[in-house]
Amino acid sequence: MNFKEFWQRYKGEIVKLLVTHAALAVFSIMCTSPLLVLDTKGNESSVNTIILIVTVLVFIFYYYLIRSQLWMLGAKNKISADGGRLKLNPLAGLYMGLFASAPSFLLNIVNIFAYFYKDYEFWRRIYGVSNLIEVLWDAPALGLIIVTGSPFAYITVSVLPALFAGIAYYCGVKGFSLFGVPKNR
Repeated sequence: MNFKEFWQRYKGEIVKLLVTHAALAVFSIMCTSPLLVLDTKGNESSVNTIILIVTVLVFIFYYYLIRSQLWMLGAKNKISADGGRLKLNPLAGLYMGLFASAPSFLLNIVNIFAYFYKDYEFWRRIYGVSNLIEVLWDAPALGLIIVTGSPFAYITVSVLPALFAGIAYYCGVKGFSLFGVPKNR
């Protein structure tokens, strides 16, 4: 399957992954924002631990959202492949996840580059804008940023959804599920 065929077949799923990411960003902000206004004098480590736990739970929820979408697609594609209507590619879920993560990857590159050159006025402005967009778009990693203080923590929001999509699709193709078969809508 070439790129054009892949895009025509899966662009709707990629858009759904982007919408899921946006919705999860709002959910992440809602989950972590009450913890950001706490008075942390003397108990920073406890609050950081709670923020990190919330971040891990958000990523688990993110996997579940992606899994419910792509597991079913993998299972449907397996049936189509068994019927001879489709050539099955078990890595299609990973490719869809990478396409859906492309905006995050690009934002990560700009943000990391601007972070290292923020001593210069131009890059300080770029860093300020890119960091604001990064905090809003890649909010699931907000806890990791708070705990580590590193701009590299945002890369987890780019890499993990692609891996989640690949795993969910592959499991759907193989008919394997850790949490039971998702219900057909």
